[in-house]
Amino acid sequence: MRGDKGSFLALAVIAGVVLLFVMFALGAKNWIDHRIDPPGEPGDSVTVTLERGDSSASIGSLLEDNSVIASATVYGWYIRLKGGVEFQAGEFDFQENMSISEVLAVLEDGPVRVALAPTLSVTLPEGLTVEQIADRIDDAESLNFDGNDFLTQLRRGRYRSDYGPPLGELEPTMEEWEGLLFPDTYSLLTASTADDLITLMVDNMNAVGDRLGLYRSDDRVGLSAYETLIVASLIEKEAKVDEDRAKIARVIYNRLEQGWALGIDASLVYFTGDSILLASELEMESPYNTRLNRGLPPTPIAAPGEKSIEAALNPEDGDWMWYVLTSTDGTHSFSVTEEEFEENKAICVALDLGCG
Repeated sequence: MRGDKGSFLALAVIAGVVLLFVMFALGAKNWIDHRIDPPGEPGDSVTVTLERGDSSASIGSLLEDNSVIASATVYGWYIRLKGGVEFQAGEFDFQENMSISEVLAVLEDGPVRVALAPTLSVTLPEGLTVEQIADRIDDAESLNFDGNDFLTQLRRGRYRSDYGPPLGELEPTMEEWEGLLFPDTYSLLTASTADDLITLMVDNMNAVGDRLGLYRSDDRVGLSAYETLIVASLIEKEAKVDEDRAKIARVIYNRLEQGWALGIDASLVYFTGDSILLASELEMESPYNTRLNRGLPPTPIAAPGEKSIEAALNPEDGDWMWYVLTSTDGTHSFSVTEEEFEENKAICVALDLGCG
């Protein structure tokens, strides 16, 4: 009898333990289920920003802190067992009290606002030479490359301009990319390379040229597209106010048609690299000396902007053969006769505008 009572007691204890285990297991399962798929309806909308490189653990904690999910721990277990989803960084609209499967569906659908990659900008204004562009790059902060990298990459010759010079036309010492890199403010990723910037500048010039009709320059002004860019670069260096650009273009075309020397000293300044010209330099032999040589210089002398390219393609009607500064605001006066020009030049001298 004692043996039977002992066996019964042992079975009762075992049964109790099993029952407690089952109850605990059921309770644990219920607890986990409620954290995987909580009871009740989703609550208020919650916007959460997820960054590139966020881990499942960091996402779980962020979602728990914002009451989107009940437990970051359970979220982590769930992802490890069932797998997560790939997502794009940005802002996501969740709701409070969501199930984990609902959270993953939101992540899979993608952000309502995509996170922008860290960017920086570099401003390369109109009128710069290739060498000056490189100097500006040296001065720019946080770029992943310097001016020397830019020049080295540019001169490897892997780029294609739709409006560049005919192959083999330029002397080896001449800069083949002068005037073919569009001036603008460029936004770059922090990891961008010199190749990325050059590609943007070349493509931008091609696009602007296409939009303005540079490919029809022969029909419009009787010059090739490259020659028209040379004219645009001269306008860029000469014009101080927008209203003068198309008039300066007309003077250049009138002088070319009459077989006159252009007499634009900015071209010689480009060659010497010094903004102050000596009297002896005005007589120096150079294809960029437009006092001595008729016609255009062999290359652009700077990067022309859109307004100068447009002026080169659309010169204003007029018989002007001269222009000279006559105002401190940068406005030029234009004249048909030399007598008119000398009168205007006297004004320039009197105002000390640098034409004495």
